[in-house]
Amino acid sequence: MRGNGFTVLTLALGLGLLACGGGGGGSEEAPSGGESSGGGENASYAGPITSTDVAHGKELFSTHCDDCHPGGEEDVGPSLIATPHTPARIRQQIREGSGKMRPFSEKRLSNEDVEAILAYLASLNAVK
Repeated sequence: MRGNGFTVLTLALGLGLLACGGGGGGSEEAPSGGESSGGGENASYAGPITSTDVAHGKELFSTHCDDCHPGGEEDVGPSLIATPHTPARIRQQIREGSGKMRPFSEKRLSNEDVEAILAYLASLNAVK
């Protein structure tokens, strides 16, 4: 299923996004001064998707998210396709995490990488 020789790393996005189990070393804290991801969206994550690089987004998703959300579907984490989210909600989930999913800092996924993942998720109709 993970063709093209990609070895999917167990890192945690999910993007793990919405409830994946996390990976990698050390703990990362949620950004200070913002709302937690438990409820509504934090306005600092608002805005349109700024990338059109679906191919790079697919690569990043395969590396960081696919273990928990294979192809955007449910596994360890919930389906991203069955219940599409806004770009702001996905950004917040990636940066702050919640439940089993640990946050992804800019050191692990740059803002440009997050936008590429959003472009890929939009191609799957997982972003509304």
